[in-house]
Amino acid sequence: MYITFFSVCMAVLWSSILILIFYVLRTKYKLIDVCSVSGVIVLYLFCMIRMAVPVEFPWTKIIFGGTLYNRIYYFFCIERHIGNCISVFDLLRWIWYLGTILILMHYLIQYAKIARYFGEMPLQRNSRAAQIVDTIWNGSKKPDILQTASVKTPCCFGILRKKIIIPDKRYTEEQLRFILLHECSHLKNNDILVKNLINILCALYWWNPCVYLLKKDLRQSLEIRCDLTAVQQLAHSSKGDYLAVILSEYKDSLKTGNATGLHYDNPKLLLERFQLVAKERRIFAKKGNILAWTIAGFLLFISYSFVLQTEYEAPMEDIETEQDAHEVNQNNSYLIKTDTGTYFVHILNKDVAISEEMAQLMIKDGFTVIDKSEW
Repeated sequence: MYITFFSVCMAVLWSSILILIFYVLRTKYKLIDVCSVSGVIVLYLFCMIRMAVPVEFPWTKIIFGGTLYNRIYYFFCIERHIGNCISVFDLLRWIWYLGTILILMHYLIQYAKIARYFGEMPLQRNSRAAQIVDTIWNGSKKPDILQTASVKTPCCFGILRKKIIIPDKRYTEEQLRFILLHECSHLKNNDILVKNLINILCALYWWNPCVYLLKKDLRQSLEIRCDLTAVQQLAHSSKGDYLAVILSEYKDSLKTGNATGLHYDNPKLLLERFQLVAKERRIFAKKGNILAWTIAGFLLFISYSFVLQTEYEAPMEDIETEQDAHEVNQNNSYLIKTDTGTYFVHILNKDVAISEEMAQLMIKDGFTVIDKSEW
């Protein structure tokens, strides 16, 4: 298993094409109808894995890409343009590395600032909210429910130590339950981890616009899944009240410039969430999930099964550099084996001694062997 220029190209090509296909189908709801919302997320996660693991396996088949592919590779990787010693690919590669390092540093600094911000803000536990979470959270390691005036809209964070932060507002019992249903769904599904991974992937492939499209629609799909998970646990008559809470928190985010938690900074994306909740699109469909995993597994296998590479045949004048150098093949030469086991290659009416190892390789290539002891 190894990484090459060609394996990276195949990873980017496969992932980019599939991201575009999945995005078009998802926004037209065809993919949701077939695979459910969870299935859509599975397919997007496949795209992330394929791009994050650009390797060739021992069983990967090499397919030659043709003349155009050869010319592209020759221009980027073979020809020397800068100072007659640096290829275009070398230059682009170092720009790629530098951009990745800078973006990762920026991301880590921002993450540290947010963690410090939450660590320094005055927090108090909300016992009423904690009691509601007890009725929602089925697993172990329940999240801490904290309340503060430093945030204006609900949010959650933490991968190992999960926390839900709610603003210092007077929520009714029902409103608080709606908020906690949504945030608990994020934590149960490890959405915080997924969002951090997609941020890292965007740093690695910062030059590829398809990863930003993936990030945008994957985050939207995660929000849709949380909305549908929440309303699934509510009475049908409470659906409108749930959407009213989302809208109220969204309005507060516009006032404060905060854009986390239950809402989105794009009103079109919020409208789409409302429409999907109103239409009760499928969130978990057993057949849809099985289909999504099957499609992802099949595409994963196919995408690693072959790799496009260049084919290059050296010109004859580059090979025959001397007048007395000649090509040896099955048509103009043959092997002679003597009584002592020594091998000679006969070419141009001359016998040239060769090693037994070389002779065995030539025999495997189809050279005729004449046993001199039988003459």
